[in-house]
Amino acid sequence: MSKTKRILFITEGKKPEKNLVKSVCNFQSDFFSHKVDYEIVIFSTNIYSLYEKLKENQYEQTVEHICELSDGEFEYTSEDFSLIYLFFDLDAQHYKEYKDLEKIYIEIEEMLNLFDNATENGKLFLSYPMVEASNYFHESFINHDSVNLVTYPVFSDVRFKDACESFIKEYGPFQTRMKDKNQVWLSLTCYTVYILFHLKINSFIQEGLIDSKDIFLKQYNDFILRLERVLLLSSFPQYLLDFYGVKRFINNELLQTLLNNELAMEITHIG
Repeated sequence: MSKTKRILFITEGKKPEKNLVKSVCNFQSDFFSHKVDYEIVIFSTNIYSLYEKLKENQYEQTVEHICELSDGEFEYTSEDFSLIYLFFDLDAQHYKEYKDLEKIYIEIEEMLNLFDNATENGKLFLSYPMVEASNYFHESFINHDSVNLVTYPVFSDVRFKDACESFIKEYGPFQTRMKDKNQVWLSLTCYTVYILFHLKINSFIQEGLIDSKDIFLKQYNDFILRLERVLLLSSFPQYLLDFYGVKRFINNELLQTLLNNELAMEITHIG
């Protein structure tokens, strides 16, 4: 990756998401010796509200749109950033009352078409169902001959955040069990590699590319449409894989094992 001017990270939510961005950037600096010059913008709404706002403004440039919404607090132009990344949740509770899967499909696909290039409008990474998916992880999910993947209902009566809190209360946060803080993101990113192979993301398997639209279409067709569930998947490990490539996180032997389908993938349904 060539030296960049500045990276803009746009995320929904509040302080926890901002801390996640800082944690990822610290990992990039510590593990890859790559100091990231960045700016974080918290967009306090969900992906569906952002979609409506952008439509109202005829899909103007991302940075300029944020400037308008910030009431003067964000004073930048598109020229100030060489890369733009957006991190949002799929969280379909927005449509729970009607369970409108088709509308989810149409709006998310359109957003992914708009945000498909980090050097232009930005590249969008989705968490399924929410960014807390990275908290619903245990080292025991990864074994030498199998990997345990987890799904969660799209329209659950139990908030996914609450499910994560219950999981952590029972097993403890895996982050505290790892003495090396870099191992946290290495483990989560490696786990994400397994998930993407299970989803059969061809652009990733063949070229090592993170195609957010391809991931969404696989989630939609294989899990959302058929089961009204999603395979838990966090956005930030996707970003790391997109930025550095899969071979920086797994060795050739493991890569060949995955390519040859020699690792069993077991799925647990929760919620």
